Amino acid sequence: MAAKTRRLEKWSPWLVLSAIILLWELVCRGLQISDFIFPAPSAIVLSLKQYAGPISGHALQTFWTTMAGFGLGVVVGVLLGFLVGSSRLMYTALYLLLVGFNSVPKSALVPILVVWFGIGTLPAILTAFVICFFPITVNVAIGLATIEPELEDVLRALGASRMDVLVKVGMPRSLP
Repeated sequence: MAAKTRRLEKWSPWLVLSAIILLWELVCRGLQISDFIFPAPSAIVLSLKQYAGPISGHALQTFWTTMAGFGLGVVVGVLLGFLVGSSRLMYTALYLLLVGFNSVPKSALVPILVVWFGIGTLPAILTAFVICFFPITVNVAIGLATIEPELEDVLRALGASRMDVLVKVGMPRSLP
């Protein structure tokens, strides 16, 4: 009985997804809903097959744009997080500005980036950067700023420099 329950639990998400897709298809066909308004799953699959080339080209462009923005966000986020987390003065000076910047909706920044940099890859890279920059900066900063003083004292007594403590203890603590 337990094996049957485990098997059912394992397959339950797929069963629910299949039921939703089947219901969706039946509603679209039964009510004769236009593909323009609400396409049936079969129409979506046919369109994906028909336009596979252009879709894959654009998907690849989106992938590389996102990866470039993420890479930029990681580099800048780690460097700024290291700066903010390793200095109490920088933490006090920049942390509230970072939180304020993060509170601006990202969808409100996209039109501004397009006006400043035009339509193309650069605003897309900057959008990906803006989305991932703040969480990385904050994680690194908090990881470095919250090193226990006792641990730092022990490491200093063993001859570790401030940079050793930050890099060998603080940075690993900053990882998600």
